[in-house]
Amino acid sequence: MTVNHASVLSANYFDAYFNLVIKSRDFTIYEAKEFIIQHFFKGDLHLYGEDTYKNFTLVYDKLIEKY
Repeated sequence: MTVNHASVLSANYFDAYFNLVIKSRDFTIYEAKEFIIQHFFKGDLHLYGEDTYKNFTLVYDKLIEKY
């Protein structure tokens, strides 16, 4: 997935990404979070900026409440 480093990735982006990872790999929410951190963020949650990081954590927190 190509990402423009100059833009902020939205909560909707991460919602779709979490769902894709969970369904395609049959992961739990926690497993999906760890996968995304390692493969998308390359282990650095601030790689794409503070706002993108906040949107990622916002979606993760909502998914934890949902399940």
